[in-house]
Amino acid sequence: METNTTAASYFNIFITGHLESANFPLGPEAKDIFCRYEAFAGPDWELVSGTKNGITQLASNRNGNFNDPIVFNMPIELTYRSTNVFGWPQLIVCVYGRTRWGIETSLGYSRLHVPVFGSGTNQRIVAPILKPRCSNAMADVTSWITGRNPELKDSKILLDNTKTKGLSIESYGEIEFVLNVITRGSARLGLEY
Repeated sequence: METNTTAASYFNIFITGHLESANFPLGPEAKDIFCRYEAFAGPDWELVSGTKNGITQLASNRNGNFNDPIVFNMPIELTYRSTNVFGWPQLIVCVYGRTRWGIETSLGYSRLHVPVFGSGTNQRIVAPILKPRCSNAMADVTSWITGRNPELKDSKILLDNTKTKGLSIESYGEIEFVLNVITRGSARLGLEY
């Protein structure tokens, strides 16, 4: 049985929803696309339930227009417990695709902070897809010949804006999420937002 001091020492955040779709205004550079997501939170955050990472199915928009959204509808369900708001949860999505040569390559990365205000209703959130660029012309030619795009060694670099200085990236499209965030116990800790 929990005492009042133990119950008041943390709060919970419930995140439910799904990674709905990816949209590429100029069309994707791959025939089939899939996404891999991973959830990150600060050192004081404990994942109580849910899976920290997941992968979608292969999807395409071949039956429609070249710039139609590619629908995934990948469910996301996470429950965190924390003692403070530092290190608020974030999601990183890595987008991959199969090129016309059948090679799996990175198409870009997306980062999303979980919404702070839980309205109790589904919130539609759009996050940009950032695609790394080649550092020089020779690397650009090599990328074109091999069919492989430049990749980040560690996608966690996107979590800290101070580490992304000097990173050469371009906007490639956007990923759409539908999330519902509910907090419980934050008022007991004096957290009013």
